[in-house]
Amino acid sequence: MEPHNLKMEPLMHKTTASNQSVAHEPWYKYGVAVLLMEMVIAIAVSGYSLYMTFHGLGGFPGKH
Repeated sequence: MEPHNLKMEPLMHKTTASNQSVAHEPWYKYGVAVLLMEMVIAIAVSGYSLYMTFHGLGGFPGKH
């Protein structure tokens, strides 16, 4: 027996119109700002870590 009218398509392939406005909660813009700030901090820490590594400033803690 086959199911009637069932479409097994992934949701990722669904398209929506880009000109529709989406309502967000009032805190949404602050959440996006916090996420962007966290990304900047993560990139800065990664850059500092690479700088220390390539300049020979790293190593096991306490053994400089």
